[in-house]
Amino acid sequence: FSGLSAGQAKRRTEEVLHEVGMAERANRKVGGYSKGMRQRIKLAQAMLLDPDIIVLDEPLNGLDPVGRREFLAVLEGLAERGKTILVSSHILFEVEQMTRSILLLTQGQLLAQGDLSVIRRYLDRFPQRIRIDTEEPRRLAERLVGLPYVLSVEMDPRGTGIEVRTKEPDAFYDVLGGLILEEGLPVGTFHSPDNDLESIFRYLTSA
Repeated sequence: FSGLSAGQAKRRTEEVLHEVGMAERANRKVGGYSKGMRQRIKLAQAMLLDPDIIVLDEPLNGLDPVGRREFLAVLEGLAERGKTILVSSHILFEVEQMTRSILLLTQGQLLAQGDLSVIRRYLDRFPQRIRIDTEEPRRLAERLVGLPYVLSVEMDPRGTGIEVRTKEPDAFYDVLGGLILEEGLPVGTFHSPDNDLESIFRYLTSA
């Protein structure tokens, strides 16, 4: 088919089945495959004629954690060989794992385009939340409340930390590092729950 002889088609089928981890199950009936196995077979079909562009719709659907890692490894290998892979998915944390270039769409409208850092810049008009885990939340909160770029500080009801809202996260992180060193504040970890793709999409669609 598509210009391949029977021998070429057989060899190529064996190659792509091996790449997606389905070579040992090749002789089983498709009806007996799990959903994850069927996803792999669909990828093998897409790879069969070695196209330059591969389009995948919800490719990780039905895969267990091990299967996801293996599937992503196949996609990475294809990308390293110069293939363009277009992935459609509503599971946004999976999109972050699969690609560096992102298009955010809603109701047929393009919201944002670029890598995660570029898309994050669309949110400059929104405050960014920063969660800080500390054994002395009240002491840390008192030191942060008066800073000009800190919009609010909220105490965790469990007493394990605080949540800061700021529109200047880079400046805030600089000051936070200084406070930790100068005053010996017992800070465990800090992170922004607004830096993932899911949060960015939520902000953009609510704007």
